[in-house]
Amino acid sequence: MKKLLVLNHFPTVYPPTSGGTLRYFHLYKELSHYYNVTLLSQTQGRKGGFFQYSPSFTEYKVEKDPIKKQISQLLQLSEAIYELELIINIKLSSHPTIYKNYYESLYGTSDIIIHESPYLLRYDRYLGFDNKPRIYNSHNHEYVLANQIWRNQKAREYLPLIYELERKLVECAKLIFVTSEIERNSFIDMYNNDPKKVKLAPNGIDPDAWLEIKESSNEKLHALFIGANYPPNIEAVGYIIHYLADKCPEIEFLIAGGCCNPFSTIKKPNIKLLGRVHHKQKLKLFAKTDIAVNPMFTGAGVNLKTLEFLSAGIPLFSTHFGVRGLNLIDKEHYIHAEKEDFSDKINQFCHDKKFLKEMSLRGQKYINDNYTWSNIAKSIYEEIEGMTTF
Repeated sequence: MKKLLVLNHFPTVYPPTSGGTLRYFHLYKELSHYYNVTLLSQTQGRKGGFFQYSPSFTEYKVEKDPIKKQISQLLQLSEAIYELELIINIKLSSHPTIYKNYYESLYGTSDIIIHESPYLLRYDRYLGFDNKPRIYNSHNHEYVLANQIWRNQKAREYLPLIYELERKLVECAKLIFVTSEIERNSFIDMYNNDPKKVKLAPNGIDPDAWLEIKESSNEKLHALFIGANYPPNIEAVGYIIHYLADKCPEIEFLIAGGCCNPFSTIKKPNIKLLGRVHHKQKLKLFAKTDIAVNPMFTGAGVNLKTLEFLSAGIPLFSTHFGVRGLNLIDKEHYIHAEKEDFSDKINQFCHDKKFLKEMSLRGQKYINDNYTWSNIAKSIYEEIEGMTTF
């Protein structure tokens, strides 16, 4: 089996629960049926070590580097922000880090090098000097996403560097995988890239993962939002708490995941902050939820929570941004709502159980027919094997 070495600035978790880790774990788990896959990840302070998920699927979780604190102080970004971790990763790649030592030891026996983002590109010092194919398996168009959501002005000074790193990665990669046609066009237009090497590899689901949804006996309907501690999710939670909760007093909003962190002191009678949930809790939560809400207004890529809500058979209310890249049809697969009318749509449709059930079944079938991880991985395998100079 050919050996794939995958570089990423965050680790997977098992079983995965958040958007990035879901794609990272499931895609390479499926690809390990075709290749010997090694993930080289960073722990961001969590426990490191070597993890063997199967004979052909392993991960090195590299522990926090001692120099990280020094780099953080030099950047003089005092607040703990999402952007800071990404900038630190770029800076660390210019130093003799633990991660660099792992990369050097694994590089020689690897046939293909895959980058999950441009943030670790400088570790790949052989890029452009060897014959090993590079692949960019993008989660997002990272420069566009950063330009859209980075708020800290000092962090924004690094945007030109993000652009240059991603441009170089796109230029040098034999293949670029993107999550949607929107992202594909964005990459091609911005970097004047060869369209033939930009391929679709959308986010996916495991349709057999879900528990059966049971009809709720609660007086109040439960509306679920779930997400990691990530700026677009935090923006959505703020909207739910400060607007939807007041406009939809008969709905109890359940909010799960790291996105709860900034709102821990909020107290409202119809808001329940669950915090981080493990996989089994998440499955039970999905099974007892009446509707899902996804008021996303920023971000990039294909929203994994949308795929999961629909695959699990939960009626979904979402902005257009929340269903981007999936070609879903309003009232056929989900109910379209925007900031100004989201509460009106919930209040209008939430008690029409027959309509919601029929719609959710259509949405479930559409997603489960078109977005399984196994089918996506098979398509990626075929594209990799079809590379002309390999």
